[in-house]
Amino acid sequence: MRIAVLADIHGNSEALRTTLVEARKSGVEHLVVLGDLIGYYYAARSVLEQLRAWPLVAIRGNHERMLAEALKDDAALRAYRERYGSALDLAGTTLESQDVDWLIGLPDRSSVHLGGLALELCHGSPRNPDEYVYPDANAAALEACEVAGADLVLMGHTHYPMLVDGGPPLLLNPGSVGQARDRGGFACWSRIDTSTRTLVMERTPYDTRPLIEEARRRDPHLPYLADVLERGNPTAVRIS
Repeated sequence: MRIAVLADIHGNSEALRTTLVEARKSGVEHLVVLGDLIGYYYAARSVLEQLRAWPLVAIRGNHERMLAEALKDDAALRAYRERYGSALDLAGTTLESQDVDWLIGLPDRSSVHLGGLALELCHGSPRNPDEYVYPDANAAALEACEVAGADLVLMGHTHYPMLVDGGPPLLLNPGSVGQARDRGGFACWSRIDTSTRTLVMERTPYDTRPLIEEARRRDPHLPYLADVLERGNPTAVRIS
């Protein structure tokens, strides 16, 4: 089985589209999505429509939890709009109620078996869905992310790709599809071939210009949303 691991799509429909085109070309059959499907950018509905075309397993991230809070509390919505932009407003008004229920009802963590591999799905880390585990994390922080019985621990949240081959388990952050923070213009994701037990870190280029223009128009008080998209490649390792 070939699996694509995606994290932090953040409403970036074009980044997801180009990623999924490459995934199809690579023979990917199943998606694993590590949360933050929404937030920051504006095409939540398109993101969900694209993902539904695939077999997938998904967990939620902090932006899905923000949406749940914002739908109940106008003050929270205003605070999130000021800090993160207007994406949650759009998600709340453009998504069908069943879509919202699905997003906010996703688990914070999940253990799954695909193609003979045991995968531990987290948004932040196994101990805290909001924990940032960066590529320069110290040995103790990385050791705390190990999960007994797992072949891979899959994490998102940082928007920086990371692969720690000290296991088992292997620790993997595929980076962000929708808002890569180490280098703009690329959607970061990972591909696993369970038959060969090989993992490939991917960077797929996409046209950021329309989204940059939209972010500047919709959220002029947050230049970061456009700037980060302007700030690439695969490597393979064998899973022990």
